[in-house]
Amino acid sequence: MFLHTGEAGLLNWLLHLLDLERPHSMPSLKGKLHRETANYFTVIHDLASEADTWKSRPAWLEFAPNNICNLRCIMCGQADGLPVQRMERETAAELLDQVLPHTSLLTPSALSEPMLADIDLILDKCEQHDVFLNFHTNATLLDGECFRKLAPRLHKLWISLDSPVPDVFEKIRAGASFEKVVQNVREILPIAVELNVPVGFVAVFMRENAAHMDQLVDLIADLGGTEARSDLRLQAMLDNAVSCPDSDPFGHFDTTDLAGFLDAAVERARIRGISFLADLPEPHRRSETVSQPRVRGIAADLLVRLIEATQEMYPGFCHMAATYTKIEPDGEVYPCCRAPVELRMGNIKDQSFEEIWNGDRYQAFRRRMFAKDYPDTCRTCSVLTLNPHFRATPEAPYAPGGPSSVPGTGGRSI
Repeated sequence: MFLHTGEAGLLNWLLHLLDLERPHSMPSLKGKLHRETANYFTVIHDLASEADTWKSRPAWLEFAPNNICNLRCIMCGQADGLPVQRMERETAAELLDQVLPHTSLLTPSALSEPMLADIDLILDKCEQHDVFLNFHTNATLLDGECFRKLAPRLHKLWISLDSPVPDVFEKIRAGASFEKVVQNVREILPIAVELNVPVGFVAVFMRENAAHMDQLVDLIADLGGTEARSDLRLQAMLDNAVSCPDSDPFGHFDTTDLAGFLDAAVERARIRGISFLADLPEPHRRSETVSQPRVRGIAADLLVRLIEATQEMYPGFCHMAATYTKIEPDGEVYPCCRAPVELRMGNIKDQSFEEIWNGDRYQAFRRRMFAKDYPDTCRTCSVLTLNPHFRATPEAPYAPGGPSSVPGTGGRSI
């Protein structure tokens, strides 16, 4: 293979970074950064070689030691009365010690509020293993003081805020106080600017709030979102709750009405300086980047680029299956945030994570991914099918897909 001068220089730099070919004058990268960077390259190697047994380890972990939440949001499975699950603290600590040495990001979630997920243990283990948090919260318990405590370990804070109308917000986020959440956000955003912590907002797109998206942009801007360079992401409802069968906006409004709601939100986003993404099936998808997002300058920022690279270079292999693992409080292990029973890989009560990661189920799952013989649950999952590079492949008949989910949210409408 012949390389252009720039490509050869990049290759040499990568080799130096991995200490594979390093002049004496160049110091060796030690510890966590070296492991993370080497792991990213190994993911690409595992994909390129179509291996069954992987040398890489998950770069992104979703795990919380319990599934406790203080709200019963109508679009979430918690509203249906999920039984409480708890992992023993000692077991959770041992698990984190197994997985985190190669991990860049941890999402402390299990259809739950992370402020209730033994946050002291989570922070302690993240400090110990130099891992950062992708933190999704309903912001009822996270005030400015608590945010300062979390900030050194945050890669990005995501706040669930679905409507600027108090009654609508409190109907959707059953158990929440609109006034308290707004107060907390007003405290958090100036601190985020001070500490350079990215803060985004997520709204589940529903019949109840579809017409309010332009006003929601204004609320976020009024609370300090413009100065914080915040973004707003709209997510479609998922099918994991039975409490709101009439809340699907696509069955209630026609295409013209929906386009009007979304286009009005885009226009307000341009005016107010809030980046906006409607992560919805076509023709409803909208994307408007108004300002460059804040960047922490840590390895997890490279992980985001790795995910983009795997989507482009290996579109037939779901990027979550390549870089992500979800572990429930009951010990069940899954290769993605949706965690369907069909994709159960094992349980850490029965095997170590290492045994599960390259066990028979994971190997069989990888073979199916490489062969594009997708499990039924993957064929309609937007994490795979809404990737534009996937849509350009012969497997694109699957591409209409379902609603999208934000990685690290438990595959739920958050």
